[in-house]
Amino acid sequence: MTQLRFAEMPGSANRVSLRRAQENFSDHGSADPGGINTSVRDPVPGEVREDGWRPIDPRTDNIEQPHRGVRYADSYPEDTTVLYYWRATYWRRVVG
Repeated sequence: MTQLRFAEMPGSANRVSLRRAQENFSDHGSADPGGINTSVRDPVPGEVREDGWRPIDPRTDNIEQPHRGVRYADSYPEDTTVLYYWRATYWRRVVG
């Protein structure tokens, strides 16, 4: 969930940020082409990309930036699907 919430922050479970991983995959076919583990599993039966999914667009998506010293552990929403930036229910959706 950390990668979805802070999509431009590297680290956590992955070496590169989610946004960089999406760009790398588009450009090189691997989320982290210089990384240690470049193997990618095939989708399992029934695993499909959600309709409406798209890569992050920093020009239009209001991606949260973490701030040093802030404890975020207790501030995640109960319904974590609101972190899905491609959905209309994204919790940081800017309507304008």
